[in-house]
Amino acid sequence: MAKYDMAIIGGGSGGLTAARVATALGANVLLVDKERLGGDCLNYGCVPSKSLIHVARIVQKARESASLGLMTTNLSVNMAKVSEYVQGVIGRVAEGEKVYTEGVTVKFGQITFKSATELVLNGEIFTSRNTLIATGSRPVMPRVEGLEEVGYLTNESVFDLMNLPSSIVIVGGGPVGVELSQAFERLGAKVTIIQEQERILPREDPEVSEAVARVLSSEGIDIVTNARFVKAGRSGNKKVVTARQGDQLLNFEADEIVLAVGRQPNIEGLNLEAAGIKYDKNGIKVDDYLQTSASNILAIGDVIGGYLFTHVAVYQAGVAVRNALVPVGKKKVDYRVVPWCTFTDPEAARVGLTPEDAEKQYKQVRIVKFPWAEIDRAQAENETTGFIKLVLAGKKDEIVGAHMVGARAGEMLGEIALAMQHNLTLNDILGTIHVYPTMNTGIQQAVF
Repeated sequence: MAKYDMAIIGGGSGGLTAARVATALGANVLLVDKERLGGDCLNYGCVPSKSLIHVARIVQKARESASLGLMTTNLSVNMAKVSEYVQGVIGRVAEGEKVYTEGVTVKFGQITFKSATELVLNGEIFTSRNTLIATGSRPVMPRVEGLEEVGYLTNESVFDLMNLPSSIVIVGGGPVGVELSQAFERLGAKVTIIQEQERILPREDPEVSEAVARVLSSEGIDIVTNARFVKAGRSGNKKVVTARQGDQLLNFEADEIVLAVGRQPNIEGLNLEAAGIKYDKNGIKVDDYLQTSASNILAIGDVIGGYLFTHVAVYQAGVAVRNALVPVGKKKVDYRVVPWCTFTDPEAARVGLTPEDAEKQYKQVRIVKFPWAEIDRAQAENETTGFIKLVLAGKKDEIVGAHMVGARAGEMLGEIALAMQHNLTLNDILGTIHVYPTMNTGIQQAVF
């Protein structure tokens, strides 16, 4: 019977990071995935979506080039070539990730728990002192009449399109939905977003949601809010989405339906009960040390719910592995400073509290808002849409939140996140020399 110091279930970003950290700490590591490494981020999420967004951005810039005095011929999009480019990026990133499995035993198949220390893989039983579950999540499939018969796409299938649909209905106005909507509209499809809530990007500050919605609408995307997807059907060659908005039923015809209504944890088939692991529909239950109800089994990433971001799973991997293998001075997870970005154009980036949340926690809250158009580099590149909004608390103006809409806002968020993580002040940022002219000078200008 094979014995390991750590078995890692799930070969996505979190699992790969955990494998590398555990191996560096001298552990004998087994990494198991159902069929291939890289997880949702590499194969269906972050990497392909950002590759598609890159292509769509180039198409948009080419269309706008006439205003700069550059004459272009009419553009056409070869979707098969676009898909080939996207798959090429996935391949190159996957090649770079091979370093994560050096010195690691990698196996594929369905793995289940026999007990808290025994696991079964493809009929073979092995033991592990510690196990880390990092099985991720998958798209939520709404139970809607006619949907299975009509057919649909998700982020797991949309990047395989060989032909560009002339029209698309995207169900869901979260980050995935809005990113895909802008990309496909720019590539030449007519896109409609159906959002059940009152606004797109509902986790963001309302001003951020409104700014992104204005941009999408200006580019020709129809946004229908407060509308719940209730039925799918056909009308000739078109697919029909029926949504209930108040007392009305609205019908939308399109060539394709793309579902982007959320994620659900991958917990099926693991036989968690045999190991004494508690879970519910939102995922596996863990404590502040990322331990499950079975003390030698930990879990990270989408499978525990909460922040469904690759960078959070990677952070959790480092904490969980060290807590398992070096239990002296165990470390709690710290979510005080969690940045994230929606990669529309312009980007919507956030870290920390919204003004509303800050007012619930602090007696004194002040908001500083700075227009993106006043950043000189933004003027030079005609990227003037957006703003920087800082949320400050207390007499010392502690930075407790930042919300940005603007070109490369996600890249700029790092400075604010670092300042918040290490309790730096506005004066620390103001007193740091920033390269001029860069977008980052906007942070210094907002602070000033």
